[in-house]
Amino acid sequence: MNLLQELNLRNVSINECSKKTGIPYGALYPIVNGNVKLENCKYSTLAKLSNFLCCSIDDLFDSYENFSVYWADEKTADVTFLDNEIKIQRYTINPVKQIFYKDTITSYELGEILTWRCWDKNRENIEKYLFSLGLTEYNPYKICKKTHGVMFQDKIWIKFAGESIKWKDVKCN
Repeated sequence: MNLLQELNLRNVSINECSKKTGIPYGALYPIVNGNVKLENCKYSTLAKLSNFLCCSIDDLFDSYENFSVYWADEKTADVTFLDNEIKIQRYTINPVKQIFYKDTITSYELGEILTWRCWDKNRENIEKYLFSLGLTEYNPYKICKKTHGVMFQDKIWIKFAGESIKWKDVKCN
């Protein structure tokens, strides 16, 4: 997450963020400007930032976690992030139930596939839709993490590690 961009979107200065979070300005400034990596911050600092930005601590980091793809309640694929590739374990090759066409893909290919599960990047008022999800940039992975990639026209959806949800919890009514 680009903290400077997040603060600018909210029309909040670093000084104001410092006062509202209790993080000293001298400590916050290098974090916001990218001179200090979030990975090197104390948990208490991350907790204050995530609380202020109304997001989870995980959302502060631009990390990707493994996920599964479902057709209703039928698991159709597992997606595993490796160092330089993404492994797909497909449980069906039915093209109606499956969004992957091969067993190993690049991060670019995954981005293109996830883009199909998102709103059009050029949609009118896209910033409002992104903001409603707590996002400041068009990132198909992050959009799908929030929306589960659910669409009206099919029963495909994405379940991330640690979630205990079913089709009935995410489907469009």
